Amino acid sequence: MTRLRVAVVGAGPMGRLHARTVSRSSASDRDCVLAAIVDRHAVRAEPLACEYGIAAVNDLRRLRDVDVAIVAVPTAAHVETALMLVEAGLDVLVEKPLASRVEDGVRLVERADTLGRILQVGHVEWYNPLWRTALARAGVPRMIRVQRLQPPGERGLDIDVVQDLMLHDLDWVTRALAGEVESFEARGRGRSENGIDEAEVVLRFRSGCVVRLEASRIHGRRERRLEIEGSLGTQQVDLLVGGDAQVSSPGALDPLGIQWRRFVEAAQSRKPPENDGRVGVAALRWVERVRAAIRAGETGAGGGHDSAVGG
Repeated sequence: MTRLRVAVVGAGPMGRLHARTVSRSSASDRDCVLAAIVDRHAVRAEPLACEYGIAAVNDLRRLRDVDVAIVAVPTAAHVETALMLVEAGLDVLVEKPLASRVEDGVRLVERADTLGRILQVGHVEWYNPLWRTALARAGVPRMIRVQRLQPPGERGLDIDVVQDLMLHDLDWVTRALAGEVESFEARGRGRSENGIDEAEVVLRFRSGCVVRLEASRIHGRRERRLEIEGSLGTQQVDLLVGGDAQVSSPGALDPLGIQWRRFVEAAQSRKPPENDGRVGVAALRWVERVRAAIRAGETGAGGGHDSAVGG
């Protein structure tokens, strides 16, 4: 089987992580090869490219001899960058969020469909085996609480905390529970120009399950905690180090690696990936509804089956 030639577009922190993931996959599975690092800032692109002994490209229009690309540029440039790539005939994995706005995400999805390109969104938490194991062990869920907290940092500063951090949990919870959200409440506050730096959302499902999501990027320390109370008992998990919901092997605890393998499978099989562009759009719809509720200071209606599955 021909190895996929991969370009990582964006040499910031996420671009570095993706480059490492592709390089590891190349060595272990031999189904891909890291071919280029693209960044308009040579000071970022060249050291990363040199680290892997590959080409550094400072203009996307000069990119040649690649099959697929990972888009890890700032969120505001996700759609236009991905559109250039699919127009050039490449399959694309776009870091989350898929777009800044729902309508832009829809535009990208429709164009990729028209051109027959694979479009996957980087909702990496969907591939985290820890919450899956905890959910299975807890039985029918009655209560879920997720805390996704971190100190101020340099990444994701062009978007608010709902789109940066809470999106992960809005995505996997609504998809995993696959039930109607009858109502939700949201509140938040901000210290930066992007408006919302801390947020809390309570989702009430028709099944009776209540989900509380907390996200902050101005917290004193980094925390990722999950608690699920269900018909078979309660599961508590530190998503940073594991916990009661252990999995069988250390390799299974690499969601970014799992995500990459799923993208490669989709590109090779030409079958839509599980986390396709429509999943990204559906999550953005939830982000916009939560933002609106925070700004209005009101309780939001569930709106039927508009979960991150429904699109």
